[in-house]
Parts: sequence; structure tokens; C-alpha cells
Amino acid sequence: MTYEEFKKEALKISGINLDYYKEKQMQRRINSLIRKNRFSGYHDYINALKENKALYDEFINYLTINVSEFYRNPEQWEVLKNEILPILVNRKGNIKIWSAGCSTGEEPYTLAMV
Repeated sequence: MTYEEFKKEALKISGINLDYYKEKQMQRRINSLIRKNRFSGYHDYINALKENKALYDEFINYLTINVSEFYRNPEQWEVLKNEILPILVNRKGNIKIWSAGCSTGEEPYTLAMV
């Protein structure tokens, strides 16, 4: 199984589209999981992910960001505060913001404080 085929199967079982990640970095991370768990390649690993919840959970946790904190990536908050929000406020409409997949909510609360 190629890495491209693995990505398609991973999307089916996890809903995570690996095309949106830096390919070389993601491939390295997945390959390290394959080696760590002593699989022979993508085919064996994807099949194991389908059958083994602990392995699947490890895969998801390894690929996703599990950090949530107030003012994480402060330079981004500064750009939002000083450049983006003033433009949106001047449009004189409601501002709707969606924080997708936040872990424990620090990011949306940070936004409310900005």
C-alpha cells in the first residue's frame, strides 16, 4: 500500500484528511508509529487501526494537537486584535466566530478577552 492509499483509508476511518498536513512531516510521524508498533508497512498498520481501539487512539492523539491554552501563539492573537478585528468591527454587522475542535475551550475564551 502506498502512502497515498494509506491517506485515503485513514480519512475513511478517522475523518482526518491528511492532505491538509505537511506531507513529509506527516509521513515521518506515521512511519515512526509503524516502526514503534512493529508493523511491516501501511497496509498492516491501517488494518490494525481498524481493529484495535488503543492503536487507533494512539494514532489520533499522535496526529492531532492536544494542547489548549490561553493566548497560545500570541503573535496570531496580536494580528487578529490589531489588523483583522478592526476591519470586521467597521463593517457594522455581527461578528460570528467558530472555534472548531477546541480541546477545553481556552482559545474561544481568549478570543472573547481580545
